[in-house]
Amino acid sequence: MNIDVVGAGSLGLLFGGKLQAAGISVRFWTRTLEQAEQLQHKGIVITERSGDSYIKPEVVQAKPLSKLAEIWREAPGDWMLLTVKQTHVHDFIDQMKSLKELKDRQHVRIACFQNGMGHLDRLHAALPDSLLCSAITTEGAKRDVSRVHRAGAGETHLGFSVTSMDRGEDAERELSIFTLAEVMRQAGFDCTVSNEIDKHFFRKLLINAVINPLTAIWRIPNGELLQRTERLNMMRQLYDEAIAVYKAMGVQMDEDLWEQVMGVCRSTGSNTSSMLADVLHKRTTEVESINGSIITMAKQFNLNVSAHETLLHLIQGMPSEGVS
Repeated sequence: MNIDVVGAGSLGLLFGGKLQAAGISVRFWTRTLEQAEQLQHKGIVITERSGDSYIKPEVVQAKPLSKLAEIWREAPGDWMLLTVKQTHVHDFIDQMKSLKELKDRQHVRIACFQNGMGHLDRLHAALPDSLLCSAITTEGAKRDVSRVHRAGAGETHLGFSVTSMDRGEDAERELSIFTLAEVMRQAGFDCTVSNEIDKHFFRKLLINAVINPLTAIWRIPNGELLQRTERLNMMRQLYDEAIAVYKAMGVQMDEDLWEQVMGVCRSTGSNTSSMLADVLHKRTTEVESINGSIITMAKQFNLNVSAHETLLHLIQGMPSEGVS
């Protein structure tokens, strides 16, 4: 199997690096030429509790995303792992839309690792003949250039959302996604195919909506959210608002989901959330696709989600990408 990993951030390097270490052919597509050259010059180091893995520079295939359409047209892969953030999905879409002939795009299989909502609809609209699946993971990773630290082994679920069904024959869909899951397991990931991917999606959306913006505002690692009553109270308000929205939508969640949220804080106690990392580096955050999604859904039922609205505006107002 040939895997294209679009995005060489922490998740992209973790999944792509371990797949390559397991003998799978992997191509990395980076945001910049400099990133690609760094990977090809330094190789990739994956640090885990079980020890380090090293992918030598001479075997790393890395190119900037701007070259994807040109190269993929001549040498297509079997699956794409789309690990870029929501804020950069449009760059990927622009590249894939440049594959103008339908035959170039109709067999593209894309596993989407994005947080929040909206990306599947955009991808479907732009690439209607592609086969898209959601990838919901609790893997934790930190990146330093070409070194990635697996902060905590988690679970990865693959599946097709009932809210945005993919084109293609059922037999082809099922065979391809089970094949990808098996390859993931060979690489050392706890990966399963789920027919309840929407449940996993909404669970992760709620957890991200509760944890990420608060760590970004207070600039603390995940575990410190549990250390003060005031922080727990704010978490609980965000949680209760999201649960009310889910109930109105008919989305069923586990009864112990609040305990699961706190469990995530504990298990990722020293982690810097992706939203906090974006704030610290003055990058555009994913708050609109995470908390903004809760707000959009709440409006359909005239529900009050004032805590989510406040955090959305506070984080949107932070300096980002050169704006001060």
